[in-house]
Amino acid sequence: MKSNTILVTGAAGFVGSALARRLLDHGSDGNTRVILLYHQSNPLKHPGHRNAIAVRGSLNDYTFVSDLVSRYEVNTIYHFASNSIVRKCANDPMNAYFTNVMGTVTLLEAVRNAGVNTVERIAIFTSDKVYGHAVPPYNESTAFVPKYTYESTKACQDIVAQNYLHNYRLPINIVRSSNVFGPGDPNLTRIIPNCIRSINRGEQPIIFTGVKDYVREFVYVDDVVDAMLLIDGKAAAGEVFCIGGTETVSIEALVERICQLMGYHGGVSIVDKPSNFQEIREQSIDSSKLRALGWQPKFSLEQGLRQCIDAPEYGAEPLLAKPTAYALAAASLN
Repeated sequence: MKSNTILVTGAAGFVGSALARRLLDHGSDGNTRVILLYHQSNPLKHPGHRNAIAVRGSLNDYTFVSDLVSRYEVNTIYHFASNSIVRKCANDPMNAYFTNVMGTVTLLEAVRNAGVNTVERIAIFTSDKVYGHAVPPYNESTAFVPKYTYESTKACQDIVAQNYLHNYRLPINIVRSSNVFGPGDPNLTRIIPNCIRSINRGEQPIIFTGVKDYVREFVYVDDVVDAMLLIDGKAAAGEVFCIGGTETVSIEALVERICQLMGYHGGVSIVDKPSNFQEIREQSIDSSKLRALGWQPKFSLEQGLRQCIDAPEYGAEPLLAKPTAYALAAASLN
């Protein structure tokens, strides 16, 4: 690691906590500190690492963020803090814009004024949702066509990052990812953990009316962490990368695959979708640029789903008996 002090925003979130654990478990030495910035939930399941500094505060508090960046002389920033639940953003657009857009403005403005002499690299983690209703597969040059709230906030966040990159020469990389999945996702309303947990509870998995044919692409959380660290180590500042290009699947086929892997045959519940909960019909990523840098996903969709099925946080207690082969397959991936 080139940096002495690394700041991870959204350190209690899904991807932020996964990257923080990797930094602390494998990448840090006695001269490297990892600052875990969180807003509500405590970061990491096993806090207390000697190189970790957990700090609670609001990313929208400019004085607080400026002081954090300058006091610790931060060298590298991984920015994950975001309201990432589509339904929550649709229900509370003001909070979504305040968190996703103004939080990024506050962070980058703090770097511009307080961290310009120390910060060497900033990775802004956005989403393939920035492309909105553009024709997939998306690549780094695809134009943004957002319509709904979440995708609009992420597009704005991305544009803010581009502004600070070009106007103020901040050393920013922008990373646009397809849907991230894996064990440890605290947002249990997402389709994969929700489906697995429902089956483990003896309940029918839920599919919203009209979305069974929607197409999504999923990338495993460890593969995302690999990509972020590779970009930090090898990419030039200012480059944009898309993470994904793994496998596209319809919502119906995804739920069917989970049911098959879990040995479940109890049917699916079709539930009316709230009228203001709007989503993109089809998404996929062209990850050629990232692959040319040296990235390759280690987990297929099925391998990742098996890991999720065995995750205790998704209710993996054996309400349904799972064949020993699942545990053996999971162990072989570690």
